[in-house]
Amino acid sequence: MKVCQVMAGDGDGGLESHFVELSNGLAAYGCEVVAIGHEKYRNRFEPSVKFIPLDLSAGRRNPLLLGRLAWILRQETPDIVHAQANKAVEMLARIRAMVPGHRVGTIHNSKRSTGMFSRMHTVIGVSKGVVSNLSHPDLHVVYNGMNSYSGPAFDRSALALLFDLNPNQPISLSVGRLVPTKAFDNLISAWQPSHGQLIIVGDGAEREKLEGLIRQRGLEQCVKLAGFRSDVRGMMPAADLLVFASHREGFSYALAEALLSGLPVLSTKVPGAEEVLPPEYLVECDNVEALSGSLTRVTQNLEAVRQDQASLFQWAQQALAVDHMVAETYSIYRQVMSPK
Repeated sequence: MKVCQVMAGDGDGGLESHFVELSNGLAAYGCEVVAIGHEKYRNRFEPSVKFIPLDLSAGRRNPLLLGRLAWILRQETPDIVHAQANKAVEMLARIRAMVPGHRVGTIHNSKRSTGMFSRMHTVIGVSKGVVSNLSHPDLHVVYNGMNSYSGPAFDRSALALLFDLNPNQPISLSVGRLVPTKAFDNLISAWQPSHGQLIIVGDGAEREKLEGLIRQRGLEQCVKLAGFRSDVRGMMPAADLLVFASHREGFSYALAEALLSGLPVLSTKVPGAEEVLPPEYLVECDNVEALSGSLTRVTQNLEAVRQDQASLFQWAQQALAVDHMVAETYSIYRQVMSPK
């Protein structure tokens, strides 16, 4: 089976990890895999994956870019063309008459505009929530998977020392780009010194605004902006809680990383978290008062929270592994390629 994976972004988040890990995993399954994406990802692929650089991060309606993508796909003649996320799916939809193969599109986040997915033969969602409003005759859900972590891990004292925190007080993490949809302003507004200490890992356009909010609330000693860090998974075993205040998610890689690390999670009611967390660890989006109250309850009972979510940690070891994600995706490919 020959599979072309197409990714239109140029970021460094969960979408890009999904693109790389799925491609590498499918190659290990014996598929002939061609990955089409930004040059910056070249070195992340196994040698068995054929990588074709194409910067699709520019305009999705650019006729020269669409023509180049169509030419590549016609040259490769894949059995499966799998576009990752809305932009790549829209581009594939626009050139569908010119390219061979069974079209698959993965939806990674809740979006208002999903019409482009109707032009795919098969649709995969990374959670039930992201496809809840999508009507399609061949719809599947495959959760994001994570590789086993082999990097350096912090102990509690080292983590506290790095961010000038007290190791004897609760330490919570929140992870994501500093953009409005992640609602870090709500999280900072909900945070009280009695909740302990909070490290926000990520960078983005809202950093200056969030720094001002931290100063305004006098939280400089207990809320730290860590910037982007590649070792966030190594920080998780030394922490007590992962918190999300997001307005919207697909199935967050940070959520998967936390559950695989045995780190309890408190989240707003967003896809992914809403499907796997017990109801008592879910908060309505944009309800700062409720979020603050839940943080009080959880941070004062951390050992009980860890016990409550112990079965979830066990479930994650199987359901959120890369091998499981690849196997589920490969199974879908086999289904759609089988003679009816």
